[in-house]
Amino acid sequence: MPKAVAEDRCSAVVASYFTDRVLKYDTKNGPQEYQVTGGVPQSSVLGSLLWNIMYDGLLKFVLPRAVKLVAFADDVALVIVAKHLEDINNLFDVAFARIRRWMETAGLKLAEHKTEAVLITSRKKLETITLRVGEHEITSQPFIRYLGVMIDSRLNFTRQAEHASTKASAVEAVLSRIMPNVRGPKQKRRALLSSVVTSVLTYGIAIWADALTLQESQRKMAPVYRLSALRIASAFCTVSEDAVCVIAGVLPIGVLAEERRSLYRRRGSTSMSAEELKTEERQSSLKRWQQSWDASIKGRWTYRLISKVDRWFNRNHSAVNYYLTQMLSGHGCFRAYLYKFKYEDSPECLTCSGVEEDAEHAFFACPRFDTQRSDLEAAIKQKVTPETLVEMMLLSEIAWEVTSAFATEVLTQLRREEQVRVKQKKQKDGDHQNP
Repeated sequence: MPKAVAEDRCSAVVASYFTDRVLKYDTKNGPQEYQVTGGVPQSSVLGSLLWNIMYDGLLKFVLPRAVKLVAFADDVALVIVAKHLEDINNLFDVAFARIRRWMETAGLKLAEHKTEAVLITSRKKLETITLRVGEHEITSQPFIRYLGVMIDSRLNFTRQAEHASTKASAVEAVLSRIMPNVRGPKQKRRALLSSVVTSVLTYGIAIWADALTLQESQRKMAPVYRLSALRIASAFCTVSEDAVCVIAGVLPIGVLAEERRSLYRRRGSTSMSAEELKTEERQSSLKRWQQSWDASIKGRWTYRLISKVDRWFNRNHSAVNYYLTQMLSGHGCFRAYLYKFKYEDSPECLTCSGVEEDAEHAFFACPRFDTQRSDLEAAIKQKVTPETLVEMMLLSEIAWEVTSAFATEVLTQLRREEQVRVKQKKQKDGDHQNP
């Protein structure tokens, strides 16, 4: 103990913990006391300190050169590097014998039946190895879970991508029930709730970010992340991942993974503070995102409105909602959009013959909404176009709010008109069935 603690007084303080300790606690029968002769309260600082001091004896073991111990809390991994299975077996036997003797000396007992092994190899044929752990024999598995990360035999982390996607999807399904597009939480609260999905999906991603370069992993993770972004933006489920990430203001999953990995690798290797490092990496992420957004073939209507992701992402005011998102995505109560899914018999505007009723036409050209458009332009003191609308919205919170009100009014009217047409069609179909 004295070697591990800076001052003798600290040693005395720690040693005093083991004498005259009384635990006082409340029960339904009144206050109670318990004489503590061992152990520490769960999650206590002292508990971790004592454990680390004791475990130093294990971690400072002299082991064969090809053997290394990796520890976190009470989880210990034995890493052996060798070309032949026989060498692995021999090295394991030597290392395990030493570890077992140390544990017996420390008064610890290894849960032999819980020990797992994975054989990491690049050979085409997947091999297995059987190791003797005390009274048990264990055979290596295609993958194991260590500290919450699935480590597979190829070290490509496809199993981790699958595991994270499945777990995050279940979380997203639960959260979606409290985040309906209409009359649900506002964007900031949606983003907070959806951050739970992101945390589950990207757990440990600084280590396994390369998995996202594999199409198999992308196919599993991207849909879950996209659904989370859809909830943040209150968007229709048909909006592309590229567009909805921009509208929701969330980094694409690939960009986020690269940022986390870079932060992890640079940690401790630079004179920059943690905040400075985060700021620099975030700027790099926004540049990568911009390049990807420029090159994308999806969400081109959204691109016309929001061409610069950094200004949109770093805005200091306001949030999107169900109506603004329809305007920004082009997916909403527009005849051209509804026609694609056979909800309308024609994509044409009922007022403007021969012209499709899409987002651009409804908000920027259709004479039905001239009054609302004029009110908007009077409030912001300039003419609106697809290329200038968002730039104007970002200038002030007032400009944002009047634009949001404009979008709400236009889309509410479009929705009412659609409902009338649906009702008329049902009546007409009923008349044909009952002559």
